[in-house]
Amino acid sequence: MILIKNGRLYDPAGNIDLPARRDVIIEADVIRSIMLPDEKSDEKSNIEQQAERGEATVIDARDRLVMPGFINAHYHSYDTLVKGLVEDAPFDLWALHTQPAFFGKRSRAELRIRTLLGAVECLKQGITTVQDMCTLVPQDEETLDVIASAYREVGIRVVFALALRDLAELDIAAFLPDGLPDAVRHAVQGAPRDAGEDLAFVERQFARRPANDLWHWGVSASGPQRASDRLLEGIAALSERYSVPIFTHVYETKAQTLKARRIYGRHSGSMIRHMAERGILGRRTSMAHGVWIAPEEIELIARAGAHVVHNPLSNMKLKSGVAPIRALKDAGVGLALGCDNCSCGDCQSMFGAMKMMCLLSSVADPEPTGVHAIHAIAAATTGGAAAVGLDGQVGALQPGLKADLSLIDLSTIAYQPLNSVTRQIVYSETGAGVDTVIVGGRVVVRGGRMTTLDEEKFRTELADIMPTFSADFEIARRTAQLTAPYLLAANRRVASEENVGLDRFVTGPRE
Repeated sequence: MILIKNGRLYDPAGNIDLPARRDVIIEADVIRSIMLPDEKSDEKSNIEQQAERGEATVIDARDRLVMPGFINAHYHSYDTLVKGLVEDAPFDLWALHTQPAFFGKRSRAELRIRTLLGAVECLKQGITTVQDMCTLVPQDEETLDVIASAYREVGIRVVFALALRDLAELDIAAFLPDGLPDAVRHAVQGAPRDAGEDLAFVERQFARRPANDLWHWGVSASGPQRASDRLLEGIAALSERYSVPIFTHVYETKAQTLKARRIYGRHSGSMIRHMAERGILGRRTSMAHGVWIAPEEIELIARAGAHVVHNPLSNMKLKSGVAPIRALKDAGVGLALGCDNCSCGDCQSMFGAMKMMCLLSSVADPEPTGVHAIHAIAAATTGGAAAVGLDGQVGALQPGLKADLSLIDLSTIAYQPLNSVTRQIVYSETGAGVDTVIVGGRVVVRGGRMTTLDEEKFRTELADIMPTFSADFEIARRTAQLTAPYLLAANRRVASEENVGLDRFVTGPRE
């Protein structure tokens, strides 16, 4: 049992500037009750007596904000070691530096450490749930088991989906110049996979590793344009059969949008209409990015009840553009937030994502947009829960929901003076104030330190595996450098010469 005493409890339906003080009782993995601090109860008295015997935990939260755990609704664990290594690279060039296919089979030690690294960073930022859209190389049970074991070790909630694609070429391939060298052509084309085999592998894992307290399943197509009809329809069937969410990337870049205009002719070039026809557009569908969605497609998404996961940090770093958040919000589309790869955002910070959600809406529209701090927090909590298939289980502080929450130190400079908890969480907090994190009723961060692993030992193990990874990364970097002139030429063509009927860059077309 855990008793959190006298904390300010974030409640979007209450006072969002100065939340009321409440006591929170946690039993097993759920929030059992929430009551006034001066409310007498045998339950509170019993927990305090148990705490004196070391059988329960009492947390004095008088200078803390009690927040729902954030949901990182779009994330990839495979490239955490690439943090800080790639800069000023458009999407397709960045991809050649980071995708697992270019690195081959990794050691068990590296798989474990890279998974722990991302999870630890998330937890220390108050993120209690991650949706890991993971690519396994090789796609085998040993690789999956190491990753799953690392997640269990660190104690974070994960919604895991194997990102499948059977059409391997880069999205920008059709716009490359003629006469590519063989090495460049090989890197750009990739290696196709068998949709039937991949779908069967995923279904076997559902049975072999069933969902449990912190492990949840989803299914994923890397992107509709990277998947055959057979693969998309198979993913839709698995989602229906097992009642699990569908995760995919949609309209992340202008090149992807141009490709959609060319290959989805029967749907007037609409990726969204193609998804609907293949059965993967519905209430279980979560679409990452959505930068280049057209206005008429937004209405289709809203009617389908699908979700869009905004990834502002990676959208900016990879030069993808600004997603139409105001239009999506106004249409009633469910919005969530993600931090995406560690190589294209370089941090797992929901505070950064929330702040950028509001600020990017401002630079995209000179009028008031109605995209406020409270909406960003909703996207990071309840919106994220809905997007990852955990609506009504996490994302809010209510009796009966999972005890996934964080305590944020209101004595830090970010809250001096304390004028509005909601606005200061979004615009002032950096993550330095995250003091305590609880996942499924278990304290996993206390005083800003992990309780589930030895941080000094973890850093030593990370340092031990880095020389091998760094050497292999240099090989991938050289391949990327070889292809760079051709990819950049294609990128310039897409940016300057091709028209998709809308523009998502703040400055407009390049002069």
